[in-house]
Amino acid sequence: MRPKGIFVLLLLLLPSALPAEVLNRIVLRVNDQIATLHDYQQRRQELIRDIMRREQDPEERKRLLDQAGEIVYAGLYQELLLASRAEQLGIDVTEAQVDAAVAQLRENFQIKTDEEFAAALAQSGMTREQLREQLRGQIRLQEVRGREINTRVQLDEDDLRRAYRKNIEQFRQPEQLQLREVVVLDEGGLPTAEERARVAAEIRQAVAAGTSLADAVKEHAGKGVTSNVIELGWVAPGDLDPSLEAAVWKLSAGSVSEPVTARGGLHLVQVIERRESRIPPFSEVAELVRRQEQDRVFQQEIVKYMDELEKRSLIVAAPPPEAAGYRRRVMAERGGAAEGEAEGLAGAVEEVTTPTPPAVAPGESALPGTLPEPKPVNPTPPPVAEPPAGDPPVSDPPPRR
Repeated sequence: MRPKGIFVLLLLLLPSALPAEVLNRIVLRVNDQIATLHDYQQRRQELIRDIMRREQDPEERKRLLDQAGEIVYAGLYQELLLASRAEQLGIDVTEAQVDAAVAQLRENFQIKTDEEFAAALAQSGMTREQLREQLRGQIRLQEVRGREINTRVQLDEDDLRRAYRKNIEQFRQPEQLQLREVVVLDEGGLPTAEERARVAAEIRQAVAAGTSLADAVKEHAGKGVTSNVIELGWVAPGDLDPSLEAAVWKLSAGSVSEPVTARGGLHLVQVIERRESRIPPFSEVAELVRRQEQDRVFQQEIVKYMDELEKRSLIVAAPPPEAAGYRRRVMAERGGAAEGEAEGLAGAVEEVTTPTPPAVAPGESALPGTLPEPKPVNPTPPPVAEPPAGDPPVSDPPPRR
């Protein structure tokens, strides 16, 4: 590679190679909350490393890398809206809350010792302090959501019953069979396939004559010729090996299948009970309906809430060139609202288009990580209107809170 090419690559990969006054340039302001170019580049670099590590399909990887700037900037936008509101509400996070979040993270990833935790942090390129600070920010945003959005999700039984009737087919349960089986073992006391087939036929005939499956295999199970009776419980279409499913699905209760060759030997499956496809009554699925409706209403309310926050906020957006299309992503997440319909929602937002230096590009090597970065609360903000050009002057901005 020519020296000039190496220099350009270093500029792309190393944010610190850029002048401090450039890195301190504000790219997003929401009331008293700011994000600098350095904040944006750090997050974009982390996302790029994550994409390079996790995404194996070349086309999907390229698509995600192309959108990395928009993803990061849109995330910063909505995060700062909520962070500003948390400041207004005076929400503070205690060390005990952060301790509990760290403990939950360790439990989720089955990290049992401090040594394993330190190794996981090192692989993720994070320090304990950085992790705690990220979790602290996450908790603050969750507190905002809990105070101001969850309280809007009010559902009574009439609401739930209407949702149940409207979506009743979603609750249909498939036809099910309650099964038990025994297996004439391939590796057991019988050396030939003919002998194993003979024992399977004898067991089936005994059950057909009224003997219980357990009694029919009693003399063989203790000798390693067959398994004990195995209770399979309730199964639905697709739960069984296709050959077993084909053999048992049309049997009546009490019947035993023909011997079926499957893993481990010859399987004899008995149908204990059939349960036809049914739609359960509301009383059986009321809690499921409640959870689904709470999720649905919450998603509606969070969009309204972010609209309200935006209208009450002073927002100045100066996205880097590769993030300039972040509004398209925001609109797509909102359900594909037409651009003309969305333009009027953000009268208080200015967007400036000052040229910016190249953002961080993906590195040639990426360290695998075990602990993912805690993700910010992800409400969808409304898009912003076209503003006059202009860049807020800044010499030494305070750190983003």
